[in-house]
Amino acid sequence: MRICLIALPWSLYRHPSAALGALSAYLKQQEPGFEVICRSDFLDAAVALGFGCYDKISQSSYDVGEMLYAALCFPERKAQVRDFFISRMEESGAPLVGRGSFLEPAIYGESPTWASAFDVIHSRLEAHLDRVAEEVAGRYELVGLTTCFGQLFANLALSMRLKRRSPETRIVLGGSTVSERVGPSLLQELDSFDYVIQGEGEQPLLALARRLASGSSDVSDLKGLISRETAGALPRGAPFWEVSDVNSLPISDYSEYAAKAEALNIFWLMTVEGSRGCWWDRAKRTGNPKATCHFCNLNVQWNGYREKGAERLVSEVVALNERYHNNVLFFLDNIIRLKGVDDFARRLIDTGKDFVIFYEMRANIRPHELLLLWEAGVRFVQFGIESLSESYLKRIGKGTSVITNLQVMKICHELGIVNGANLLTDFPGGRQEEVEETFATIQRFALAYEPLSANRFWLGRGATVQVLNDEYGIRNLRNADFYRVGLPEPLYERLCLLDLSYDQDTPAADWSSVRVLCKQWGAAYAAARATEYRHLLTYLDSGHSMRIFDARTGVLRNVVLEGLARDVYMFCAEIRRWEELRREFIEPGRADAGQLAELIETWNQQGLLYREGTHLEGGRFLSLAPAFTPEMAVRRIRAAHAAEQQRRGAGASVPGPRHSLQQVGDAVSQPVQVKA
Repeated sequence: MRICLIALPWSLYRHPSAALGALSAYLKQQEPGFEVICRSDFLDAAVALGFGCYDKISQSSYDVGEMLYAALCFPERKAQVRDFFISRMEESGAPLVGRGSFLEPAIYGESPTWASAFDVIHSRLEAHLDRVAEEVAGRYELVGLTTCFGQLFANLALSMRLKRRSPETRIVLGGSTVSERVGPSLLQELDSFDYVIQGEGEQPLLALARRLASGSSDVSDLKGLISRETAGALPRGAPFWEVSDVNSLPISDYSEYAAKAEALNIFWLMTVEGSRGCWWDRAKRTGNPKATCHFCNLNVQWNGYREKGAERLVSEVVALNERYHNNVLFFLDNIIRLKGVDDFARRLIDTGKDFVIFYEMRANIRPHELLLLWEAGVRFVQFGIESLSESYLKRIGKGTSVITNLQVMKICHELGIVNGANLLTDFPGGRQEEVEETFATIQRFALAYEPLSANRFWLGRGATVQVLNDEYGIRNLRNADFYRVGLPEPLYERLCLLDLSYDQDTPAADWSSVRVLCKQWGAAYAAARATEYRHLLTYLDSGHSMRIFDARTGVLRNVVLEGLARDVYMFCAEIRRWEELRREFIEPGRADAGQLAELIETWNQQGLLYREGTHLEGGRFLSLAPAFTPEMAVRRIRAAHAAEQQRRGAGASVPGPRHSLQQVGDAVSQPVQVKA
């Protein structure tokens, strides 16, 4: 049995395809007699277009990228796609030539226009597809195409060419883009491929290959696999296969990609899978569509969350590192594990290897856990911030709060962790008061930290908003309007595609002020980082006094805190409840409630401390000034963690940490090892 697994644009060119790596390793493990070939053909396309151009289109892969290939599926739509491409490029403000241009003169000429650039891109993508089809057709019994990163129409265009050259070749599509009703719909409307895998691909692909190898093409009894014959009768919510223990999966095989990337001298990131699904998404388990983030459809292909044990995962990282000599790790996980983060991080640290790591996280992570991850090598994260409005966070089902968002933004800034987080705007039902609250929170409290990117809500099939669209006041759900550009109208009307457009019953809130502010925020933050101070807001601590430097208004303001004020402010460097302040300061007789209330109110008015809620009791508090250097932040976080550990170890009968401030002083005097 000869099997070819192909990844096409717009998979990110610096990353090996996770699907190809996992599936090829599994097939080779289960059926060593099968010949399994991987083709990371997106790399060849990136070379053909120029890496800058490929990267730019990848950033808009779900509309611009998909439509570029739609024109290769339906040539009669080429003129409309060209107009769409030109319009989007002009809107982006990308320069055609000179600094900032992503068009290489050697490929696009010295004086390109967006129209001429489109023609070059179109012709090179077409030539690339024709070459791939020529090399693959007739050589394999089964061809597998992965459809995650704006790859659907590239796969359709290739499958059309393969079927013309080799009608007997069986073609199967899998991946998140063919989840839900999308896969059955495509099978019913198009005849250029034969099967769709929904859910995880390992077992269905193996079962399909075995069935074809036996001489049969009947797959009606195979779970997670859809054929043209079964597509029309498929019930909603049809079961798909999942591995119960992800620890049993083999280590991914990236050999083919690695050889290509090394030959091209690419700085590439080693993809690592630590879990599948999202532990915050409990919708399928509970039957409640709201038991997840209401805007998200990233987990429609999973039945639940599963994670690899920390020991297994770190051993896999080490094995991949020693196999490919790559220390830059990109974790695929939709979310980092809820429990055992500290154990996982320590195991990474104990390898003694220098790693640079990207991970996606939720803001509920504790400061000490984030510190350990930083020491393990985490330098890039994407926190699911989404909003800096309390009511908006509840509206979207995020399950976090403004104060937890501010805390992780602060620690990322202190430690130099790049936080590529977003503000989600234009969610259905959002109110103008929430826009104003977000605007005020940025101006008063968040301005000192790395800016967030304001991104409009994008509706995907399977998201809570789509399932409960009436409740969210949206109607006339349809395939996303941009699909009309590249699809013949009758096909647009009949297909079920993943991205959706809709109309709203009530006028949407106007988020333009927040978008403008985010751009100003970015400029101010970049300017501050370029100075010797590197901060818009920071502190230096002397033990009994501290000085806060505040330049957020454009004029430097100094605030000196001494004695009790200094101690309270430093105590609130991590999120604290009133009960903790009472145990730390009121019970030992260091302060009364009035003194604490006055300090908190003053700092809140100055934007130096965030206060959650309107009442002190039951509220939470966070000092916002970041440490001047990572080393200072490390000492503070370690000291706070040590004090917390001692309090917990003392037993529940002990009212609180009466010596925590002394412990802070002791910890600050200890040497710190910092990984650059």
